Amino acid sequence: MKPWLSQEYDQLFQQIHQQEARVISFTGASPQCGSSTMCYWLARRCAEDNNKVLLIDLDLSGSGQGNHATDWETNGSGEMGAIIHKTSQLDILPPPKNQETTMALRQPQTLLNTIQRWQQTYHYIIFDAGTVSAANWRNLPAANICHASDAAILCIAAAKTTESEVLTSIDRLKQGGVNLLGCIVNDQHNPSLACEILRILDTKASWLPKKIKIGITHYLNQNSMLQGKYQ
Repeated sequence: MKPWLSQEYDQLFQQIHQQEARVISFTGASPQCGSSTMCYWLARRCAEDNNKVLLIDLDLSGSGQGNHATDWETNGSGEMGAIIHKTSQLDILPPPKNQETTMALRQPQTLLNTIQRWQQTYHYIIFDAGTVSAANWRNLPAANICHASDAAILCIAAAKTTESEVLTSIDRLKQGGVNLLGCIVNDQHNPSLACEILRILDTKASWLPKKIKIGITHYLNQNSMLQGKYQ
């Protein structure tokens, strides 16, 4: 299963292509909303067209791409040893271990200069920027990273991210002068259609014979599409 080859990611890639965006940021409206996974899938989709892609993990408050922080600096020192070659076209740069690097990336001009240096090697630069609300001295403000990008994408977790978190995140990004390309809704925490049908069977279909209920339940549990397990 390659979710980055789905129709949804094709549409997203086309939007990025139409806007001629080469530097893209992914940020989440709430913690653990799946923005890092969505970010990785976009990086894989961009790399499918034989474009060199660099995915930079700047999610310092969450799990990010799941790699240990390494020593690298904005001038390129230590970068070659830190980069993880995921595929022939996709490289991942883990979060910086050195606090001086984090502080340097807080400087707008330093961040822009570093992006320009990366663009000499890579066609697409994709930032895993973490959560919009994660703002303290140890983290890089997601709005700042998004502002330095050509486009930003906000990730929302259905049935988990609150309306208040969504509106607050959008306001912060707008105040930061961010070009918000759109929002992606992560349906992982939403009940599947099969679960909803089973819930109705249990609560409102007491009149159905037990044998029929067992047959319907078995069918729903075996149907991958109704379970939300797309191939």
